[in-house]
Amino acid sequence: MTKNNITIDELLTNKHLIQSALPSVAKIIEKAKKNEQIKLVYGETYDQFGLTIDSLKYYFFVSILHEVLEAKGIKVSSSVIIGDLHSIKNKLVENKEELLNKAQARLQLINKIKSVYNLKIEPVLMTQLFDSKDYQNRLNTITPLFQSSEELKSIAKKTVLKNRITQEEEVGFQYTLEEVALITGYDIKVGPPRETYYDQMARELGAKVGNSDFCGLYLKPTYPLGFNFDYFVTHPEIEEYGVTPYKAGSNKLQNNRIVLGSTNLDECKRLLDNSFVSDNPILPNPILDIYLIAKMARFLLRRDSFSISDNESTNLVELKSATYEALAENIYIPLGFK
Repeated sequence: MTKNNITIDELLTNKHLIQSALPSVAKIIEKAKKNEQIKLVYGETYDQFGLTIDSLKYYFFVSILHEVLEAKGIKVSSSVIIGDLHSIKNKLVENKEELLNKAQARLQLINKIKSVYNLKIEPVLMTQLFDSKDYQNRLNTITPLFQSSEELKSIAKKTVLKNRITQEEEVGFQYTLEEVALITGYDIKVGPPRETYYDQMARELGAKVGNSDFCGLYLKPTYPLGFNFDYFVTHPEIEEYGVTPYKAGSNKLQNNRIVLGSTNLDECKRLLDNSFVSDNPILPNPILDIYLIAKMARFLLRRDSFSISDNESTNLVELKSATYEALAENIYIPLGFK
């Protein structure tokens, strides 16, 4: 990273990567310039379908951010939390024992990805973190504060789907509180835009657990592949928020996602060829997102450069073929997938 002199400012203001931040990108840049130590975190649950290519975007980004901060002389740690317990929390989830067992296989795959791309991340199971005294102390501190605050409860309701609010209220928003207790052990959390509500609660409660300046950083939404623009017009929530990056079965769109080890290259090409693509930066651009992931992969493998020109992102004729080639060359071949 340092070879290319990419600055923290350049990385965090990359319009193709960054959607927003809490409280702001400027605040995170300021924090990065004054802190001597920073703990980064990205957390994900999973489902029965496997590891999405969209998870790679977060592993790669966190690792690149880690390097940029480290180059400034900051002591950095970067954790990827695998939410084994939270993956089975929903009552609707079937095969819970099987899903819990998949956590180890997922851990092994992430470690393989870490090795191939020389990533700075440390994957850790949620079950291990739940056993720590620090986590339990934070949970015990924030729970009564939450229960006595109507404001925090109203934020918590926004973290769950409308059809699950009653279920969550019955258990005192335990899932949400566990998430907040986990993330307040870190300085900057990277995640998809939907997670802003967890982070708002973490900022509200952080000072009570020794974390008065918790920040959230949100990458661009993840969009399903293989659809034309009409799909997004008729699904405005997906147009705005995308799908859950780390759950292939999000919105039951597993057939429109690239799942590593499951979706072969021929299927990738079909999905890319059938996907909407636009040079309008405010519209969903699933092709550009895959291209960007492959570009990050190339940078991490070759250490040449990590930038994307407006010409690359707006040349629609070439973008699909360039995306497919970059995907094969920088992700499928190095990881041994076909």
